[in-house]
Amino acid sequence: MCDLVNCVGQHIASIAGIKKVVVAYSGGVDSHVLLHACAKLKSKFKSLSFSAVYIDHGLHDDSSLWSEHCKRITTDLDFPFSSLEVNAKNERGEGPEQAARVARYAALSNFIDEHSVLLTAQHQDDQAETLMLQLLRGAGVNGLASMPSLSQFTMGFISRPLLGFSKQQVLQYAKKEGLDWIEDSSNYDVSYDRNFLRQEVIPLLQSRWPAFSKTTARSASHCAEASIILGDLGSSILMEARGRELSVSLVKEYKVEIQRLIIREWLKKNDVRLPSEKILQQIQLMLTINSNKSALVEWGGHQIRLFDNRFFYRKQLDEPTFKKLNWCGVALKLPNSMGEVSIKPAIGKGIDRALWDESDVSVRCRQGGERIKLAERSGSKKLKKLLNEERVFPWVRGSIPLIYLNDNLVAVANLWCDERYLAKVDKQGYIVDWQHPEWRIK
Repeated sequence: MCDLVNCVGQHIASIAGIKKVVVAYSGGVDSHVLLHACAKLKSKFKSLSFSAVYIDHGLHDDSSLWSEHCKRITTDLDFPFSSLEVNAKNERGEGPEQAARVARYAALSNFIDEHSVLLTAQHQDDQAETLMLQLLRGAGVNGLASMPSLSQFTMGFISRPLLGFSKQQVLQYAKKEGLDWIEDSSNYDVSYDRNFLRQEVIPLLQSRWPAFSKTTARSASHCAEASIILGDLGSSILMEARGRELSVSLVKEYKVEIQRLIIREWLKKNDVRLPSEKILQQIQLMLTINSNKSALVEWGGHQIRLFDNRFFYRKQLDEPTFKKLNWCGVALKLPNSMGEVSIKPAIGKGIDRALWDESDVSVRCRQGGERIKLAERSGSKKLKKLLNEERVFPWVRGSIPLIYLNDNLVAVANLWCDERYLAKVDKQGYIVDWQHPEWRIK
């Protein structure tokens, strides 16, 4: 069993720049073995601080007793201990297992900085279960790669040093060392998908193929390798992309399979959890739309917009608008974090000052059908046409402040002024300025 301790030590030693090791400790046999191994290693890593964290999901009647058990064990092993309660209720319809997982890792992230590693106790059998769950969900190579032994976690790292050991080996270590652990009765509730696999499906498979967990872990490793290669390929292509923008022309250079890879990698770089295959197909279908057209795909709080031959990623938010605002004075603060409009005096520029001062001035949002007459252009033009000509993003058009004098549109923010209201060459005028949030307008 020294192999297990040595393996944990090698994992810790391989992570450059860390100063703190945090063990996710549930009180179960797996995490107790990991904690015990770390206790043996503390003297070897004297420059590192070790601690343990218990997350109380509040889903079991005995969870507070488990916290006391964990506190006692960590005290005996001379580990600083923290216990944190979380809300792990399934309120988003994501399933109880996923809800608990999300709440757990969100809580654990509070203990990890750029010089920390979180150690978790998943082993080879857990890896097999994860691969099976991903397979049943129709996952691609990213999902089938299952759990990596080391990856980024918030500002630091998460490491799973027991992935090379079977459940049986973990139990052997625990019994040999005389460890005292908690048995969670909910682990036998087969209404949970993972428990059903663990209790019913995988034992049947192992009765026919005894090396099932070992070979599926190998398959997960192969998928992880393929995922890294594909990710590198997608990243190299995306070097030309600009953050939340992606050129349609760039994507269309490649065959359809690579197109999907590029889109997936682009979303990943924008910290977007990969959507379903159906959503990906809808996004890819936009590649066939005329480049002068606009299109939109929405899902789960996210938007991909096609405009000006580019994809734009945005979080799905209501477009900020406001009702008619009367404007008195030099500046007017707009609601909904839409910035501020103000006027600056000028000679022979902007809106005629005399007209402005004698009028009721108001600011409004676009309703549709507005027209404005620009200098050196015949007749009045529809605002919609001007916005199209200037390639103003469709999702900001309803938020651009329109300036009215006595119900007559005289200016569109600081973009255009109606020539009929402009100051003459030697007359005083007001230039409209719009200091807006960190929006790109065009």
